[in-house]
Amino acid sequence: MDRDNRNTPLMCLVLSIVVILAILAVFVNDHDKKLKALDSLSTHLVQRVENLTRENEKLTEIIEDVSTRIGFTAGATSSSTTWNSGTLVFPKVITNVGNGYNPSDGVFTAPRAGVYVFFVNVQSYGTQTIYVDIVLNGATKVRTMAYGGASDHYSAGPNLAVLSLQTGDRVWVKHHAGQGYFTLSTFSGFLI
Repeated sequence: MDRDNRNTPLMCLVLSIVVILAILAVFVNDHDKKLKALDSLSTHLVQRVENLTRENEKLTEIIEDVSTRIGFTAGATSSSTTWNSGTLVFPKVITNVGNGYNPSDGVFTAPRAGVYVFFVNVQSYGTQTIYVDIVLNGATKVRTMAYGGASDHYSAGPNLAVLSLQTGDRVWVKHHAGQGYFTLSTFSGFLI
């Protein structure tokens, strides 16, 4: 018995170590599961941040694109049977994104360089015939006319020009020949 009594403390120690190792194994296993879950969550969060970064970059591009848009449409506010020279001023501003069009003098000044589309529709009434030009920095680019017919006749003269402009270039509608215009006349332009 002496021998068994002598081994009892050793057996208790070994048994205690085995129990501690088992507890540690459970703890390590549980800790490993938590680490794997955290790793998975971390991977998901990194992917989400990357996706949000890409979406943010796209939104920034859209905001920059919108902030650089330029376009206008303006119309005549009255008719004239005697107008026969100079710039046709369109004081009724319908749209003026980028503030390039000046309704006081009828001139569009390019806020930035690019390719622009300009459209004019001159309207005549009665027997009057009118010719107008779209002008870039004093040089005629296109011409249109509205032909007068009978005394109760309306006629439209539309035309369009695609022009490459530098910042500060000026575009307007200028009288060429004939006289008069009707309130349905309009002038438009936009950056493409």
